[in-house]
Amino acid sequence: MTDSRQKVLIAGGSSGMGLALARRCLDDGAQVTIVGRDAERLARACEQAGPAGAALRALAADISREEQVASL
Repeated sequence: MTDSRQKVLIAGGSSGMGLALARRCLDDGAQVTIVGRDAERLARACEQAGPAGAALRALAADISREEQVASL
């Protein structure tokens, strides 16, 4: 269970279980940032979030690259 004070970062959040988790956290009122390598998939995921998407951010990054993880 989350609330509006919580901030959640989900790697692999543009599809599958990551996107499902993002939706659940949004429904519970959290501010959510999803991370993935494909900017277009991230944009589609944000569009699919609907009204709760106001609390959703997307960042393109490859978590296998240490410098990109550090910049998150």
